[in-house]
Amino acid sequence: MTAKVWCEAKGIQYSRYVTWATKLNRERQHEPQQWANVTMVNEERSASEVRLKCGKWVICVETGFSPSLLADVLKIVDTVC
Repeated sequence: MTAKVWCEAKGIQYSRYVTWATKLNRERQHEPQQWANVTMVNEERSASEVRLKCGKWVICVETGFSPSLLADVLKIVDTVC
């Protein structure tokens, strides 16, 4: 799925996504790229929820989340995991 199609499916303006992605890429251009293991799990949960798991930490992100708050939380979790 392309970013544009994903944005349309989630009701996010593609131009806003591009702005966020560009900003984040500029901020992190000197940091090495990191990859994370992702495991898909079938569980009963809201279709609008995404769960991020890192070790003992689980972060649930639902529709309408604050991107800046998620970025702050992930920075903190990154230092711990």
